[in-house]
Amino acid sequence: MKGFVREIFSSLQGEGLKVGQRMTFVRFYGCNLSCAYCDTKDARSPKGHLLYNGVMYANPVTIDFLLDKIADRSVAITGGEPLLQVDFLKGLCHRLTESKKSLYLETNGSLPENLEEVVGFFDTVSLDFKVPSATGQCPLWTEHERSLVHAVKKDVFVKVVITNDIQLEELSTVCRIIARVRKDIPLVIQPASGERITRLLELQKAALQIIDDVRVIPQIHKCLGLR
Repeated sequence: MKGFVREIFSSLQGEGLKVGQRMTFVRFYGCNLSCAYCDTKDARSPKGHLLYNGVMYANPVTIDFLLDKIADRSVAITGGEPLLQVDFLKGLCHRLTESKKSLYLETNGSLPENLEEVVGFFDTVSLDFKVPSATGQCPLWTEHERSLVHAVKKDVFVKVVITNDIQLEELSTVCRIIARVRKDIPLVIQPASGERITRLLELQKAALQIIDDVRVIPQIHKCLGLR
């Protein structure tokens, strides 16, 4: 079985509730969305090579090829959108769990059926709820809620990337979805890269009227000059 992977590297987790943890990142090619703030635009289409330790390798690659390059105990599966390659992902996760790896999934929450197929492999799920004011696209509220219903079986948090264009009703919708599933699921408000958000405390306060745990966490790896 082969899949399309953009890069493999070891670094600190720079987003969400696992900030600072050392992980091997396996970044999949391909994405079904086109968010305006995306910082990995070249990962959308599986046409490039895989980068590992400064060396380029041809895609697609085998699971054995990847396993040989994953050194850390914790492994972050990210993209692009890794759930687009769900069969390859299942095969990879099966082998990683056999090796006693701790698995962390980053997904845009738009493919609930695919998430249901693989969620059992993961210890932590980061669900990225997309708000139209930041993405420039139509909302995916139904898909996000169905994804959260599957992910709540695991250690899960919701992340929402915001810009200064954020509408309070958008954030309230995110919070109401979380509350319908479970009020104590953490929400991470993440300012878009390079944006200085002027209403962070106001937004956090409003969200805390609906759910129990709301945190503001920027992209720490970018603050530190890391990948």
